[in-house]
Amino acid sequence: MPYLLFLILLFGSNLKAETKKDSLTHSKSRQFVVTGQDYGTNKGTLELPATSRTEFLDRDTTWLKVGGAFRLNNIYAHYEGQTFPLGTFLRNEWTWDTWRLNVDAYSDGIQLSFEYRFYPTFNTHFLKYGWLGYRFNEKTSFKMGVTQVPFGLLTYASHSWWFQLPYYLGLEDDHQMGFHVSHEWEGWLLDGAYFLLSEPRGTNDVTFGAFSTARYSYDVVPIPGNSNIERHQINLRAVRKLPGHELGLSLQSHELYNLQTSHSGYQWAAALHHEANWGKLNLKSEAIYYTYNDVRNDDGIVLDVVQMGAYGFGTYDVANRAALYVIGLAYDIPLSWGPIRNVQLYNDYTLMQKLTSGQGGPVFSYRKSQQNVFGALVSAGQVYSYFDVAMGYNHPWITDAFGGNALGTGRGIDYRQPISVLNPTDSDPGWNTRLNINIGYYF
Repeated sequence: MPYLLFLILLFGSNLKAETKKDSLTHSKSRQFVVTGQDYGTNKGTLELPATSRTEFLDRDTTWLKVGGAFRLNNIYAHYEGQTFPLGTFLRNEWTWDTWRLNVDAYSDGIQLSFEYRFYPTFNTHFLKYGWLGYRFNEKTSFKMGVTQVPFGLLTYASHSWWFQLPYYLGLEDDHQMGFHVSHEWEGWLLDGAYFLLSEPRGTNDVTFGAFSTARYSYDVVPIPGNSNIERHQINLRAVRKLPGHELGLSLQSHELYNLQTSHSGYQWAAALHHEANWGKLNLKSEAIYYTYNDVRNDDGIVLDVVQMGAYGFGTYDVANRAALYVIGLAYDIPLSWGPIRNVQLYNDYTLMQKLTSGQGGPVFSYRKSQQNVFGALVSAGQVYSYFDVAMGYNHPWITDAFGGNALGTGRGIDYRQPISVLNPTDSDPGWNTRLNINIGYYF
């Protein structure tokens, strides 16, 4: 609560001075409306809730919008130098990627935004976000509930369906349970947030992974022998808005609490981020540093890696200290070809340089991870299709052996086995490639 009061005082000091009229100061009669939504032509606008749209919030109305999406996914993979017969699970097949339900509402400055997702292929479902908010005026708003963490490039550091590599470390499009205040001031966008806990888990099939991994965002989650959870997270973010550019700094810190021993370690992270638009060209760039300190397992042993999980799958190792370098470039091509109105070409790349000092000499040296996604987003009416060629180097998802130590030490010579004296880390594990086609109808 002290953090919450501090944030409200910090960002709310100018509320009384605000004289511009918005929907809160109008006296026109209100009416109930069901609104449609133009989802735009890029990932950022496609995934934004209706409560983020200024044109909706400025209306002197009370409104409710129910929407969602239905998505199919096609996979063709070439992992560890081999491909697979058609119909191989999560290798070469058509899958029902997801369907989701969205509810957004607005009345007298009070906002509601909610999204629940179902992943039939993984037998899992969970809340992505769900929050109540209050819009004090055009420049200041407050949210409480499961909200997006204000860290780094927002809404996404990526253009593709795949996200950038920080997502798989809980550093892109993360959601937590807490309070979030946003304020615009003389060309600055300022965010402050306090999160008591990570988002509540959903439901999954235990044959895929621990129940604690049934969630949208990647978090440190408890597993047998390693009962750590994230709590008491603080985020501060400042972005300077310039013509065609946004330049920002983000800071984050949270506690790693062991449910069995009551020991507390902590994490802190910082990001410098920049986004620019030149006509039809968009550039996203970001540098992130993070570290986990004094995180211990149930036996009290200090860990060089933490265990992260999401989507109901098993957890995997993440190095306790690393720097990430992110860059993404996109170009829009407006079209009028039947229902197709735009094609956005993009290339997103991340390098993860691990800074953990592995014990045991060169055998346990930590190796870099990389991800590169070249692709296109095709917008045709309410249908949005991602065509991605995703490549991973020590990547937990783009591999024939999910998870493991790819984001920790890196793969061993035998990529399916743990690192040991007989199976040292591979200095050049090579790239894996996956052609991914995701077709979604958004309503």
